[in-house]
Formats: sequence, structure tokens, C-alpha cells
Amino acid sequence: MKKILTYSLFYLISTIIVYGQTNQVIEKNISDFLSTDWPTVFSAKERLENTGNSCIPFIIDLMKDCKTHKLGNTDDLIYPGAEKYFGHGQIIDYDIDDICVRAGWLLEELTFINFGFGGIHLPDKELIGFIKLTFPDYYNSTDGQRQLGELTTSGKRKLIRSLSIEQARNWWITSSMRWNRLDALETSLKSSDEKQQVKALFYIRNGKTFCDGLDKNFYKNKLKDTIEKLSKSSTSRVSENAKLIMLDENFEWLLIKKSK
Repeated sequence: MKKILTYSLFYLISTIIVYGQTNQVIEKNISDFLSTDWPTVFSAKERLENTGNSCIPFIIDLMKDCKTHKLGNTDDLIYPGAEKYFGHGQIIDYDIDDICVRAGWLLEELTFINFGFGGIHLPDKELIGFIKLTFPDYYNSTDGQRQLGELTTSGKRKLIRSLSIEQARNWWITSSMRWNRLDALETSLKSSDEKQQVKALFYIRNGKTFCDGLDKNFYKNKLKDTIEKLSKSSTSRVSENAKLIMLDENFEWLLIKKSK
């Protein structure tokens, strides 16, 4: 009995130590993610993605902060907050100078889920349509209709931000005990949401971060048929990404994925 108690105590202490060390690493990456230096932010973003669901509570907590951390060293970045364009570079459709939007960008990249953060900086005339499609419960409510009729364009953008944050928080409350990235990848590919399909396809093609269980067998057994269907989509950015994955017979997309 003493041996059993000793082993149990040792396991508990070891678990606490590992958990604490993991949190320290995540907190350091979160600190870097809040930087105003774009290369530092992007590197931290990839490191956080590699921690999978462990970092999600920290990301959700970041959404309390909607201050602006204006990015520098963005010559190779095209995004809504850019002051000028250099005609080349990575395109990000999120104003990641805004910390809570930056957190939303990371969460959507990690989970492939469209919480709504990407709609904040759509053209003015598209905002109402986006709200209607992405937040139907709000749009179809009496209070929602009244509020939308009173909001300025800036107010509609802030509304999308707050609804996106609320949607992300509610999702994590219901999903925290069972979420994993591999299932999320498969679910997003099979969803009817074009943004989720594109995020999942783009990750397969170009993503370098970790996804436990993603290998050739999983691809052939779980993803291949879905990707073949998506290659016939009438939406070009869906079909083109799917076709490029199918053409990669050497699985070069898998070779670039980092492992733990």
C-alpha cells in the first residue's frame, strides 16, 4: 500500500511540475505574441499553435484586451493596419494591431473555425450581410435589428468584434474537454463554411505547425475523399487549393509539418 501511495504521489507531483512548466512556456510565447515586432509575433504564433489545446485558454483570455499594439517590421506583410504596401508579402485579413483581433486570428488559424474575426474589416457595404450570415441569432432578434439600425459603420465593426469574442468564448466553454486539432481539421473540411474549408485546405498545403495524428494513413482514410469533393467546388479558392493537394503525390505538404 505504501508503494502504491508513493507512486501515486510521485505521479501527481510530476504532473503538476509538467503542467507548470508547460504554462511557463505558453506565457513566454504569449508575451512574444504581444510584441510590436512582426517577426517576433509570427514566430510566437507558430510556437503557440504547436501547443494545441493547451494555449487556447490563454488565447481566450487575451480577448479581454482590445488595445492597439502597432506592429513594426511589416515590410513583408499585407494587412488592414499596414500604413503602406510594398507589392509583395504575406496577406492577413485581420487587423492584428488590435490585440483581441490578433488573438482571434491565432484562434481561427489553430482551430480552422470561423468565429467572425475576419469580417471586421470587410468593405462597409458588406458588414450587414456578414452579420446576418455569421451571427444569425443576433441578426434575427428584435434587439439586434434595432441596434443595427442605429449603429455607425465603426459601430458595426466593433459589434462584429464583440460578437466574435462572445462566440469564441462560448465555443470553448462547450468544447474544452473534447477538442483536438486533428478532428477539427476533418470537421472544417466537411463543413459548409467556405472560410473554414479554405483555412483547413491552406493549412494542409502550407502549414508548418503540428497536428497530432496527421499522417498519410489518416489523409487517405479520412481526408482524401472530402478533398476530392472540394476540388469540384464552384468556389475557385476552395477547388484550387484542393487540386494542389491532390497533385502532391509525394506528400511534400506533410514533410513541412513540425512535430513535437
